Amino acid sequence: MAAEFKHVMLMVENIDATVKFYNEGLGLPIKMQSPGWAELDANGTTIALHFAQSSAETGHSPILSFHVDDVYKALEKLESLGAKLEGRVREPSFGKVAAVRSPDGHLLSLLQPVAVTANA
Repeated sequence: MAAEFKHVMLMVENIDATVKFYNEGLGLPIKMQSPGWAELDANGTTIALHFAQSSAETGHSPILSFHVDDVYKALEKLESLGAKLEGRVREPSFGKVAAVRSPDGHLLSLLQPVAVTANA
């Protein structure tokens, strides 16, 4: 299966102010909002806002986020094409996550979501 594009993510210092900027300034509807994460609907494309402590992490190019079936296989393929892993693969409760730089320096987030099993 091809990777599934999920959203464009912006690292921001103030979720509330950024949501207000895009919602009131551009009329983008709020899909969801919490202290560390918010999503806005940009005519079918989600703009995700992720809280970042320092300005060193904010104000850079957007992060393209993809869901993949197998994060390690995706990394192997992307690295063979010139990508570089940023940090390590993390395994929070919702899946496996990796940050990768494309050959020209753009940041991609790869998420292998935890498989949901039906309760018997």
